[in-house]
Amino acid sequence: MQEYLNFLKSDAIKDKLSDFLRKILSVARPRDTLGLTWLFMLGSIAWLITLGVAAMNMRTYLVYNSNSPTIGPIYYTFLTIHGWSAMLGLVPDAALAVILYSMYKSDLSVVHVRAITTLFWIANISLALALFGGPDMGWYMYPPLAITDNAAFQAFRLYHGATMGLAYLFLALNSAAGAMAALVLVVDSYLTKKKDQKINIFAAYGVAFSLVIGVTLPALTASELWYVLAIWFPSAIKVNPLLWVILFWFYGHPVVYYVPFPLFGALYYYIPIYAGRPLFSERWARLNIFLLAIGSMLIWVHHLQTFPLPTDLRAWITVSTLVLASGSGLTVLNLGLTILTGKGYNYKDPLGMTFLIALIGFIIGGVQALPLPVNLINGVVHNTYYVVGHFHLVIWTLILVGFTGVFLDLLKASRPNLEYGVKSRKLMLIGILLWTVPFVGVGYTMSMAGYLGLLRRVIAYPPMFTDYMQLMSFLAEVGIPGLVLTISTAIAEYLKAGSSASRVNAFSPSPPPPSFMAFKEMRETVKEIGNKPVNRGEKIGGK
Repeated sequence: MQEYLNFLKSDAIKDKLSDFLRKILSVARPRDTLGLTWLFMLGSIAWLITLGVAAMNMRTYLVYNSNSPTIGPIYYTFLTIHGWSAMLGLVPDAALAVILYSMYKSDLSVVHVRAITTLFWIANISLALALFGGPDMGWYMYPPLAITDNAAFQAFRLYHGATMGLAYLFLALNSAAGAMAALVLVVDSYLTKKKDQKINIFAAYGVAFSLVIGVTLPALTASELWYVLAIWFPSAIKVNPLLWVILFWFYGHPVVYYVPFPLFGALYYYIPIYAGRPLFSERWARLNIFLLAIGSMLIWVHHLQTFPLPTDLRAWITVSTLVLASGSGLTVLNLGLTILTGKGYNYKDPLGMTFLIALIGFIIGGVQALPLPVNLINGVVHNTYYVVGHFHLVIWTLILVGFTGVFLDLLKASRPNLEYGVKSRKLMLIGILLWTVPFVGVGYTMSMAGYLGLLRRVIAYPPMFTDYMQLMSFLAEVGIPGLVLTISTAIAEYLKAGSSASRVNAFSPSPPPPSFMAFKEMRETVKEIGNKPVNRGEKIGGK
């Protein structure tokens, strides 16, 4: 026992612990743009794990035959944790991670590194504190349930009274910090852009949609602060449900594009590389930024189709949504022509495969959205699993697979000597396909069930949908190991490259001094000249 205690007190253990702590601090307090990218990437992965665990718990409750009415509140708590972790945690962190990496790839830098780091921790810790209260009303936070606290219904399992207002204050800090971080990135991009030099298409999309985040996210902050005041001063402040919903959806529709549109920039950047030719039309791509950025902030009303809206407003919903869809269609056309007119797309490279699947996934998920702006169709499927299938297809393919592609390239940028081996590339490709195929199946199963009438966000559903629910859960269980396989294989290669680099630095003999190298090179040259047969007839030295 004493030997063990002495071992723990040894300098070797202290050195390893201090080295480990230094590495943790270097990630928690980055010093440059690449370090910030890592911080937001790891934050995204943490929220992805959280929402994934919540989702699998939800699916367990949905398919368990012996459920009782007491399971209902637990299910809805996990539903809200899943939604908040996704929309308030994963989405802003992943969007800013992709935007930061786009800046790095275009030689733009973050000037206010400490400010961005501080805002990251404020946003993520605040969201964690709000989630700790056990929210129970869905990620939309619609009034009046979202501020109800009585015997019949409680918006939070643990937070009541004034502490419920504190929870919404935490959420307001989360959204305000995200908005400020996005605006700081826009400013820093402007400050570090080289004069008379156009930033690449990846960063162009990243910076443009960082501005969209900075403009729309404050609407969520305002609605959350309204709740805080209404809870703390109920006699003086009242919540108008319609105005609250308008505020929320001004943020709530653009938020679904926070990650996809910066990833459009990634597709424009990487797909030409693996297609072996320049982008078919960079002019189309850059002009499309204006259509997508402006359009994403103007069509939020289509989320209110079940409200009693005027006929002219309904007409605007249909036209404006299809105009925005045309911008997405232009992206698909541009990238499709790039692939078809290229020298042969390199889908055998894991990065090439991820971005190809991200594009295909966006197509198959986006096509399902085209009927939704039509008033007659929307009224039928608005609150069904058809819509859930549509946006989850986009999430599981464009967002998660595209995000994985950016992560794989981030590993290579962080470790210049990293080259994925043949076996590792095969494992990553298998993992990508193992993830994609089952989850596309889940998406279409959801949409089919929704078309038949399965309502979303309900735990008590007709028995006819039991087989659909079982199939969704089974396919999800099959697909999850795929993404884990891809990411874990890449990380293993990253660590292997790091250890090999350390061994080279530690055990390779030091290079000889320049003077010795020069002497050795001169000696070899003299020896070569001495051994060369001389032609007596040739002139020496040009004389």
